[in-house]
Amino acid sequence: MACPAIITGDRFVSRLIEHIDCQSRYLGSYGYEALGQPGSTASLVVTGLLTLFVALFGIRLLFGPTPAARDVVLDVLKIGIVLTLAFSWPAFRTVIHDAVLDAPAEIAGTMGGSLIAPENAGLTDRLQQADGAMVRLTELGTGRQLGQFVDSEDPGSRFGGVAIEDDGGFGYARVVWIAGLIGSLALLRIAGGLLLAFAPLAAALLLFEATRGLFSGWMRGLVLALLGMVAVTVATAVELSVLEPWLADALRLRTLGYAAPSAPTELLAMTLAFALVKLGMIWLMGRIAWQRGWLTLPAIPVIDMRRPGAMPAPARPTSDTQALPSRAERISQSMETTLRRETSTSSSSRTDIRQLAAPASAAPSAATQSSDRLGNSWRRSAYRGSRAASERDRSR
Repeated sequence: MACPAIITGDRFVSRLIEHIDCQSRYLGSYGYEALGQPGSTASLVVTGLLTLFVALFGIRLLFGPTPAARDVVLDVLKIGIVLTLAFSWPAFRTVIHDAVLDAPAEIAGTMGGSLIAPENAGLTDRLQQADGAMVRLTELGTGRQLGQFVDSEDPGSRFGGVAIEDDGGFGYARVVWIAGLIGSLALLRIAGGLLLAFAPLAAALLLFEATRGLFSGWMRGLVLALLGMVAVTVATAVELSVLEPWLADALRLRTLGYAAPSAPTELLAMTLAFALVKLGMIWLMGRIAWQRGWLTLPAIPVIDMRRPGAMPAPARPTSDTQALPSRAERISQSMETTLRRETSTSSSSRTDIRQLAAPASAAPSAATQSSDRLGNSWRRSAYRGSRAASERDRSR
């Protein structure tokens, strides 16, 4: 695949942008075909992982629990997605390749309208024209030797108030302009092409739970390349909308013979600011691409408005919020239950023995038991003596 050669001087920016775009497409298409062709190392790895996945699924059917219908459908979908991404170039090119490399320009053009591509001028042509205007302004300089100002009474038009030299200001401004433009485009385009080339290997990572995070990271990288290119394209179009009229006015002043003492500082400030804006846009799109889940807000208590001054009812504890008893509480409850059981058992057994030992005539009634004091129900009412004691009392 022949990419346009980069030459110095005329059409440097446009040729460089076309070369970077060509290299990213080369990586995305030819890299994919090299990894996914039959007999390659990547295709053998993917085939081995598919075989292992099917074997584990069969072992699960034989010895493990029977999978549900939902699990079977999801496993079949995984195999279909892996085969499509790894070995079907037409489907992969339509669904992912063209979406990552071609969709950003279409989305930015739809969003920006005439800001992105005005009549009879594409974005690349406008970038080349702006770069040519910077070169022309650098050649003309600021007019320090002439001393002719548009407003000679304006103290801000004097060269003494300019902190940056003429040649250095114009030179640094063009360096920052080209570096910010090419750096952001090359980062996103080459990263997108490299991720597209890894598609056969990345698709096989979807099969297993342990490697599914790597597949998710691969997809997030593609999303970053897509969103980042849209953001950088829009930021570049806004930068051109600021630079084009400024460059036209500065060149008009210098062509008429007037000096432009503030031009180096203004040009350097604009190019540096927009270079930082492009880096910030890439960082912001990266945060969006790697965002996990949805932001949750704390629950707001509902106030009953039917009664004035009523406070919100406390929320009932659910099974999830109820705290489990501690180990000490469980031990004390167990001991208390055991003591109650032993007390009830011993009292009932003593009562049964007494009732069996006592004669039927001497058994007190329930009313007597309830009225007697504790210990009086079994007290002796008559004197009980032995025969020897009775004879001894008679002899006396």
